[in-house]
This record gives sequence, structure tokens and C-alpha cells, in this order.
Amino acid sequence: MNALWIELFMWLSLFFSLTLAFCILLLDFVLADSARYDMEHLWNDRYTYRELHLECDAASKP
Repeated sequence: MNALWIELFMWLSLFFSLTLAFCILLLDFVLADSARYDMEHLWNDRYTYRELHLECDAASKP
């Protein structure tokens, strides 16, 4: 009976390991692809700092 529990645990471990690896690879692909797209979009459209709301406040300038 213990052998069945061990085998079940091993199959579940394998399933969760494969699922986790797939999720990590998918997340890595999505983050890298979306960041690259964002940079291309910003570069091609040539937004100003004011349009991107990246201006520093007068009080925070050194």
C-alpha cells in the first residue's frame, strides 16, 4: 500500500514540476516580448518626456 502512495506522490511531483516549468517559460517569453514591443513603440513614435509624464518636479531637481 505504501508503494502506491509513493508512486502517486512521484507522479504528482512530476506533473507539478512540468507545469511550473511551463509557466516560468511562458512568463519569461511574455515579459521579454512585451518589453521589447514597448521600447519599439516608444522609439518609433518619439514621445517627449512631457507626453510620457516623466518630467521631474521642480522641487525634486538637484
